[in-house]
Amino acid sequence: MKKQMWIVFLILLILGSSAGLGFAQGKYPSRAIDIYVPYAPGGGTDIMFRNIEKIISQYKLVPQPVNIVNKPGGGGSIGKAVCLSKPADGYSFTCFDVGTVAHQIQGQVKWDYRKDFAYIARMVSDINFIIVRADSPINNAKDLVEAIKKKGPKSISLGGTATLGPDHFGNIELNRGTKQQFNYVPFNSGGEVVTNLLGGHTDAAWANPNECIGQLEAKQVKVVGVCTEKRSPLFPNYPTMREQGYDVISIQTRSFVAKGGTSPEVIDYWVQVLDKVRKTPEWKKYLADALLEDGWLVKGDFFKDAENDYKNIKSVMDELGMSKK
Repeated sequence: MKKQMWIVFLILLILGSSAGLGFAQGKYPSRAIDIYVPYAPGGGTDIMFRNIEKIISQYKLVPQPVNIVNKPGGGGSIGKAVCLSKPADGYSFTCFDVGTVAHQIQGQVKWDYRKDFAYIARMVSDINFIIVRADSPINNAKDLVEAIKKKGPKSISLGGTATLGPDHFGNIELNRGTKQQFNYVPFNSGGEVVTNLLGGHTDAAWANPNECIGQLEAKQVKVVGVCTEKRSPLFPNYPTMREQGYDVISIQTRSFVAKGGTSPEVIDYWVQVLDKVRKTPEWKKYLADALLEDGWLVKGDFFKDAENDYKNIKSVMDELGMSKK
């Protein structure tokens, strides 16, 4: 009997070792990877994922193709829901941002950020500008506030990406900080936001630097204010909204997540891949060109950051009566 048990133990040990070797030797991934971008092409999240895919392909960091799949709509909830509808097998990924927790708090989605997402890596930290067209009579924050005081509540529109996303919450902070009511107009991506601003469909816009740097350099738009606590060393000539007398902060992070229940081995695999990505000269150039900061946090530390996002967003939404009762 003892001999039989010993044989069974050896078989199980060999099978377990073989499974580990199979993963290490590259049986995962055995087919193409899909990254679901929950916004339209041209926005900051789309640009980030496309840079990740380009570097993975260039350096052959993953032995299978990585597909970027745009699934815009629902303020970002549709693309994330598509990812969560797939098996937790390491072949489908999406982003985590403040919209992920905001939609949950409002009761618009079925997911629970605590258990339905597998936290892999927070990649970048981004700041927000309020911009206007170059020919706008608005040149600074005071002009912006005086214009809406003169015209009345919601008479000045600001375009932004998604409902209940970073731009939307930036607009809420703008309303609170100025004691005015600016009209928020959501679009599917940062690219659409800037296009509609230039087309005269909105008076101003929320934009990350990488979404409007080309237009800034071409002098098609100008910055009303930077929504950071202190003046950014990347933009020493642009005053913050706080410097101009209005406490308006809007900072966002962009991250890489999978469906909850994804195996620890797959999570570790992608932490290693993404760490290699961020150490390449191409990634460093992307950060520099897009005027982004490295936001690297992984696994447990990334989840703690997500918990902070939830707490901060919930307090705002509770105050405004936007939380699900």
